[in-house]
Amino acid sequence: MMTMMNENSVSETVGFILILSLVVTSIGIVTLYGYPLLLKQQGATDVKNMEQTMIVLQNDIKSLCYRNVPYTEMMMQAGGGTLSVLDSGDTPQCFTISWDGNGGGAYSSFNPGELRYRSDTENTIITLENGAVHERLEFSAVAGSSMLAEPRWFYDSTTGMFVIYLMELQAGSPMGASGMCVIGMHVDSQTQTIVDGAEKVRVEYHPCTNDDYSVAWRNYLTGSVGMTKTAADTYTKTGVSKLVIKQYVITVDDL
Repeated sequence: MMTMMNENSVSETVGFILILSLVVTSIGIVTLYGYPLLLKQQGATDVKNMEQTMIVLQNDIKSLCYRNVPYTEMMMQAGGGTLSVLDSGDTPQCFTISWDGNGGGAYSSFNPGELRYRSDTENTIITLENGAVHERLEFSAVAGSSMLAEPRWFYDSTTGMFVIYLMELQAGSPMGASGMCVIGMHVDSQTQTIVDGAEKVRVEYHPCTNDDYSVAWRNYLTGSVGMTKTAADTYTKTGVSKLVIKQYVITVDDL
């Protein structure tokens, strides 16, 4: 006499296999599509946080230079990337300022140094350079940059006074950190150059090939400052009765 197969047991086994397959498939879909989106969202959040942090650091530098604060220190989170300090001697980009009036003259080439954040996931670099906060894409076919926060240059059209602030960052040697870190800064020295009757003033920004912020400086100099682009990376301001150049040397302590 043949034993009849228990159909209820077969149904339960098939049902378990189907449910397990659905669970495994759902986990696979979430892992394949959801996790990368989660990482991208976290990377974008880290970049936004660093944009705000760099602007806070810019304000700290302003306090050092304009309010004679002796020292500033800030604890910060360099999440999702690396924050590095590049000494002015290690940054090839430079500014040159010259004038035609009062016998003519030129200010020696100025290398600013950098505080630079490089994102690990977003292909984004945020830089504090010469009192300005820039942002650019690291591996972009088109060279471009934007200025998130402007430096404190200004031209007074009533008096014809043109004031340029130069902020040099020194670190002794390149430094870098990620995650939680403390950054401290103090002013080592400051100098001031005054030229009466400067008449025509030229500002040249010579970018580094691999670290180019010329678009950001062009938009700032031709927009906010009101200069005219007269040649490649050269900007001119006429009618300047007095040119004031203030240079600050700022030391960044170990991260």
